[in-house]
Amino acid sequence: MGRFSAMTLAVGQGPTHRLVTVTAQAGLALVLLGRLSRWLWRYRWTRPLALPLGPAFLHWSASKLAEAIRQGQLRASDVVQAYIATLSAADKKLNIVATERFAAAQQEALEVDKRVAVARSLGQAAIDALPAFLGVPIISKESFEYTGLQYTNGLLCRKGLLGLQKGPVIRRMEEAGFIVLGGGNLSEACMWMESYNPVYGRTSSPFGLHLTPGGSSGGTAAGVASLGAPVGITSDIGGSTRIPSLYNGLFGHKATGGLVPNTRTHLDNYHGAVCRICQPGMVARHAEDLLPMLKHMAGPPDPIDNDPLTSEYLPIPKWLDLEVDFSGLTVGSLSFCGGFPTCFQELLLSSVSVGQLSAQAKVVEWLQAKGCHVKQLYFEDLAVGHWFATWATRVQAAGGPTFREVICQSKNTFGLGEIFRYILGVSPYTLPALGLAYAEDLQNAVEPPLEKRLEKAAEVEQLLTQALQTCNILVMPILPRHGCVHDELLFRILDSSFISIWNAVEFPSTAVPVGLHRGLPTGVQIVSSKGQDELTIGVAVELSRAGVARCVPPGSGS
Repeated sequence: MGRFSAMTLAVGQGPTHRLVTVTAQAGLALVLLGRLSRWLWRYRWTRPLALPLGPAFLHWSASKLAEAIRQGQLRASDVVQAYIATLSAADKKLNIVATERFAAAQQEALEVDKRVAVARSLGQAAIDALPAFLGVPIISKESFEYTGLQYTNGLLCRKGLLGLQKGPVIRRMEEAGFIVLGGGNLSEACMWMESYNPVYGRTSSPFGLHLTPGGSSGGTAAGVASLGAPVGITSDIGGSTRIPSLYNGLFGHKATGGLVPNTRTHLDNYHGAVCRICQPGMVARHAEDLLPMLKHMAGPPDPIDNDPLTSEYLPIPKWLDLEVDFSGLTVGSLSFCGGFPTCFQELLLSSVSVGQLSAQAKVVEWLQAKGCHVKQLYFEDLAVGHWFATWATRVQAAGGPTFREVICQSKNTFGLGEIFRYILGVSPYTLPALGLAYAEDLQNAVEPPLEKRLEKAAEVEQLLTQALQTCNILVMPILPRHGCVHDELLFRILDSSFISIWNAVEFPSTAVPVGLHRGLPTGVQIVSSKGQDELTIGVAVELSRAGVARCVPPGSGS
């Protein structure tokens, strides 16, 4: 052995090497300890957000606000200013707003005041001709492209990217008179049940900083629940409207597949049937706003959008505007049999919380008292253990890039080593995003061929279709558990089966809040067959009128 090699060996085994090793180990320990302390701080218990005292109209529906503005009882500029002040105060606590246009919104409100003044000088006909929601504030979602606003979808590789133009949903909302205040925070690439990402950080629930507001539309929903706007625009590929509706105590709607266009949202990276599986929608504090908003949203993309997937969408339906006939309604109430799980996937589903059971019982009892015929149905008989796989299979069959390619936005993807970078705190991805990317690899490696999985998905859809041939609507929890803390849903992944299945089979589903249980929101979803959006929303409206369904602001009691 030469002198150089011998000296190198001596140094490598000497005190210098040991010092370097100990220093590196200590540094790694400090990094992990720092991450652990941040995780623990995230779960500290806190009281609900204290909403500032403000004008009474902050609690009104969008429809009532619009009428007051048209009739000159309120000025749009005052309304917008009040909501911006409330939203800004809540944002400082909860990290709600990803991107905002407050100054532009205030200017637009002043223009609305002038427009209303002119219409009122011309008479009632001119007033009636004003847009339905003129001057009403609304919160969008950062994943909806808006000219000049950030458009990252929570992906670090898109940080700084601005929207170039508006898609049809945003354009239609503005044509209806809404004034967009900004875009709410979301999950990374809109594919997780909570709302945090490497670009904007983590959003908390107005019912407690230790609680999740849900995802992926959690920022939008938290803003509406905090009285930052009467309504918000969301999207839902596997529950992203209804999960935040539950955790924030709001009404929400996932439309029949293909009813509302996805053009110029994050899903421009996809193609095929995902346009039907995912549906833009809304959250609202009042059920009466759901159907009017859906009517403005619905319909294929406009010619100006140049969307090659126009054929994937449904034509605008013939809205019936009928009152719900409860005497002729058959209601299927879904619950577990309570026996031993019939498959491994059922074993991984959470039991239904007392609060969620109570909420469902209240809704079903009221429907029965209204003259509905109630049938008890069981999740196990409807193959609940295969619901998540049905959704995953349908999304994969829709085509498009893998989720890994979506979050990388390039050919420079990652392997298993990325999980170690995450542990050290240097990965540009969140844990749920990495988990979903690796899950796709596992699915392709161990699952049966796609054709076989599609056959099973068709069997599941047939079971659900048959259930809705004997029942007009199904009533079930939005999720088994309510009031979850941050990151808890990492251990309840398959619970999303309760909502994602309705995306997979393209049935409409309306989220209905049923008050609080031990200070936290509970809620059910009303599901029906394709095209029955008016029915599910109509039931929600009647439940609201009866006081069974209600949105309770944070900190205001039970």
